[in-house]
Amino acid sequence: MKFEPIDLLPQKEPMAFITAIESVDFDAQKMITRIDVKDTDLLFQKNINGVPSEAALEYMAQSIACYIGAQDIHNTGETKAVAGFIMGSRDLHFALSKFNVNESYYVHVKSLFCDNNIASFECEIYDSKDKMVANGNLNAFRPDDLNNFMENGNE
Repeated sequence: MKFEPIDLLPQKEPMAFITAIESVDFDAQKMITRIDVKDTDLLFQKNINGVPSEAALEYMAQSIACYIGAQDIHNTGETKAVAGFIMGSRDLHFALSKFNVNESYYVHVKSLFCDNNIASFECEIYDSKDKMVANGNLNAFRPDDLNNFMENGNE
């Protein structure tokens, strides 16, 4: 089955940064997404002619959202593309100062733990030469009912 990021992400243009789903393996609980960095990206900064390395966190988070959305479709036939929240990170490292314009980067996410609401993922980002440029573990939370969650003061 082919998955499109726009169908899996709660973010829409210009906040959706995932260009494509490169591969998904539900048995191994892994996904690879691709990000094509452009000078029209919302996070692009002209003074560095690129996207700051800190965007790696958002790239990882959106890749996790894609995996969870694809997993929903795989398991139930439908997706719940609802917002989730990053609850924390461990051992987050950036080996680059910026994401270069007109280059592609590949985000590898592997589920370490995932239930209906809580998830933990190992994340790695590679450049087109297969060099790791960022990595870390992210913990995320996805409420069953986002509106109810927000209305009850959980902003």
